[in-house]
Amino acid sequence: MSKLVAVKIRGSVDARENTQKTLETLSLTKKFKAKVLENNKSNKGMLKDAKDYIAYGTVDENLAEKAEEQTHLSPPSGGLKSTKRQYHQGGSLGKRDDMETLLEKML
Repeated sequence: MSKLVAVKIRGSVDARENTQKTLETLSLTKKFKAKVLENNKSNKGMLKDAKDYIAYGTVDENLAEKAEEQTHLSPPSGGLKSTKRQYHQGGSLGKRDDMETLLEKML
């Protein structure tokens, strides 16, 4: 079964209080920190609330284990696209279909 992986991409200084609490609950307090989560409804709701500050998506078990071992990742080789736009708008934030590609660049 696939797992959800979330990576904080953007700083959250000006984030709403609700979003900051969600990021703290997810243990995403610093940039490029990763968190592996179960693929369930409550986790998806938290990820949607924090979508303007994180990139997330499903990955296979092996890649999830690697990300869990090394929770603080390096910036991706080749850089990020815009850190102010959602993935479907040409940016790096929000739900990604190619989360495995991004994670491999960061490990």
